[in-house]
Amino acid sequence: MIRYILLLVLFSSVTQVAVALTDTSSIYEEVESSVYQIRVINNETGKKVAIGSGFVVQQDNILATNYHVVSEYVNGSDVFKLEYLSTDGETGPLELLDLDVIHDLAVVKSTKPMGKPLEISAVPEKGARLYSLGNPLDLGFSIVTGTNNGIMTQDQDGNILFSGNLNGGMSGGPALDESGKVIGVNVATQGNALGFLVPAKYLSVILDRLADNDFLPVKDRFARISEQLIANSERTIERLSGNDWGTTQIGKFLVPAELDKSMRCWDLSRVPKKDDLFRSFLTQCSNQKNTYLSKNLSLGMINYEYVWMDTEKLIPARFYTRYEKMNSSFIESDVDKSDVTNFACHTGFTKTAGQDFKTTVCRRDYLKYKGLSDMLFSTVLVGHPAEGGVFNLDVTGTNHKAAYGLFKKMVESFQWKN
Repeated sequence: MIRYILLLVLFSSVTQVAVALTDTSSIYEEVESSVYQIRVINNETGKKVAIGSGFVVQQDNILATNYHVVSEYVNGSDVFKLEYLSTDGETGPLELLDLDVIHDLAVVKSTKPMGKPLEISAVPEKGARLYSLGNPLDLGFSIVTGTNNGIMTQDQDGNILFSGNLNGGMSGGPALDESGKVIGVNVATQGNALGFLVPAKYLSVILDRLADNDFLPVKDRFARISEQLIANSERTIERLSGNDWGTTQIGKFLVPAELDKSMRCWDLSRVPKKDDLFRSFLTQCSNQKNTYLSKNLSLGMINYEYVWMDTEKLIPARFYTRYEKMNSSFIESDVDKSDVTNFACHTGFTKTAGQDFKTTVCRRDYLKYKGLSDMLFSTVLVGHPAEGGVFNLDVTGTNHKAAYGLFKKMVESFQWKN
């Protein structure tokens, strides 16, 4: 460090680019031996099916990475195994210790010392220079210089927006401040030289939990995932329910608008034409973050839609036929049918805002993730010969009671406007 300060004084006219290069080479040399490629290997073929990066932290045989890097192994430990690859070509086995699917983190353990543990620090001020390290595209160790563009305020978990070219394979690598301390973990790229980092404070939570348990592996990884997903869903729904939603008009109803800044709503109404037999309006809203569990499964989705239809030209029978076709709701999911129960649905008639509705509540449960359910709610205006309204709400990977509470509160806020 003294040598670096003297050089800076002697060459004060050197451009900022040159200084950055000196910083980069110094950090590269300092941490190269503590950053590894993490691989998921097919036991049968011996070939890798997924790669990412990881780094030594806490103690010399403990490495941190992303959950999505090791997700194939988590969901198929009888088919796959974990191993590391060092910058000098050495390989060895790894054991999964713990994970956090909400923040896309995992901690693994080696059977031997892996290098100097990197220190964890707080996120620096916005605009600070950052250094992201990893193994991009299976091409070897690399370092990317970028800038801290601040915490994502629309992201409830507060990921860091990083201006730098993160590439596939760098997931799970460390992002360092100018002192060489870990402030985040590479998690995703947005393209156009933008990426996202998970703040290292979430990694500290896992490491503290492991330290309290002598770094023993979690007994039931699926139970751990279920606990995390249920707690996250309950927190999310509690936050949404506590917001001042405001209202928007759909036909003769005033209904909740965006439930939160994490939700996005779009008008998808059909363009009216002069010779139309009826009018219809459609607004759809959804949250912007799902929790990745596997290639075929992401949970935590909240989608809702409002539909309105009316006519001055159709007789009631023809209007009803058209209206019935608009009353449909389904959960878009590639989940294997062997992983969930069939939907069980219950239908009844309710009164909302002084109007009669037919309400259907459907639920299916996850077999591997105990306590997790997908919930589908639909309530349809009835008793009007020339007017119809539909409200659909779908929530995946949730506590069923919490989801029902959100649906109930939303419906109870409806207002009828003649």
